[in-house]
Amino acid sequence: MRYFIDLIKDLTAGRIAPVYLFYGPEDYLRRAAARKIKELLLPGEAGDFDCTSLDGESVSPAEIASLSSMAPFLAARRLVLVNGTRLFSGRKGTPESPGGEAGEEAAGAVRAEEAPLLKYLAAPNPYTCLVLDAGEQVDRRKKIFKEIAKTGKVVEFSTLKTGDLTAWLEKKARQAGKSLAPGVSAQILARVGSSLQALSPEIQKLILYTGENTVITAEDVAAVTPASLEEDIFAVVDALGEGNPARAIAGVTRLVRQKQAPPAILGMVARQIRLILRTGEALGSGVSQAELPARLGIHPFVAKKMASQQRNFNRRQLITSLHRLHELDTAVKSGRQEFLPGMEMFILDACRKSSSKR
Repeated sequence: MRYFIDLIKDLTAGRIAPVYLFYGPEDYLRRAAARKIKELLLPGEAGDFDCTSLDGESVSPAEIASLSSMAPFLAARRLVLVNGTRLFSGRKGTPESPGGEAGEEAAGAVRAEEAPLLKYLAAPNPYTCLVLDAGEQVDRRKKIFKEIAKTGKVVEFSTLKTGDLTAWLEKKARQAGKSLAPGVSAQILARVGSSLQALSPEIQKLILYTGENTVITAEDVAAVTPASLEEDIFAVVDALGEGNPARAIAGVTRLVRQKQAPPAILGMVARQIRLILRTGEALGSGVSQAELPARLGIHPFVAKKMASQQRNFNRRQLITSLHRLHELDTAVKSGRQEFLPGMEMFILDACRKSSSKR
């Protein structure tokens, strides 16, 4: 989030570069940054005359350079937005490692096409702000990337960390006069994921759903936000640990009705059991619950679930379940076993063993 805050501070202070390259997986913030530039450069009706938005898939480098060279009509500066440009993607045949003759040849193959834009970038029009949105990934070895890094500003919009996402959700709730109950932000992130583009409509739905209530609760999230596949798998494995075959089978059947692929269900159940096994081993070796997310590379909400679930299993039971799931996966893929009957037999056997240990 720091990169976005610093960018907004520079823009607000009037430190606006002549050229920007935006890229990275956090597309919500990429668009927010472009909107902020437009808001500051072209207030009021000026945006109707001095803002040009281009499709990066179809516009040529020469057209970008030509439009960026034009003088503004009403405002002090023009804004040229190029969305989804492919100018910064790697070319077929480009070596993985930078440098070397092959790299020079690959760069030379596109030099003629990019020459007009490269010439413009070397001395950009001071009365234009050119914003190039390259999507998630760029090839940093490309000459055009290096030229913008010299004369303009390159900003990578990386995925936000859990703390930043939590703060963002709490801020959105606070702006609407609400607060999040303890644990609710983690629940939302577990269901929706870490993309602000996906989180934004979900927090807005929760704000509307709660009406006059000032606190958004876990029950509100369960009612409004659809459960993720991972959360549905949590429920199935919870039922296994509790020795409740009816609930576990109902959970798997629901996933099948939702058109989840059998290999995905088997893989997720196996992954969860493997995480429970690793969690139990980590806690047994002295790792604290607070250290689990970093140790296992999982979300804190997931780590909390794993720490709770591992109490209902022992090591031998978990290893046996993993072997059984592998056998079932092989049988289903070879056509020797139908998925749902096979999964029901696995669940009944696992729950019987779980109940016998109580």
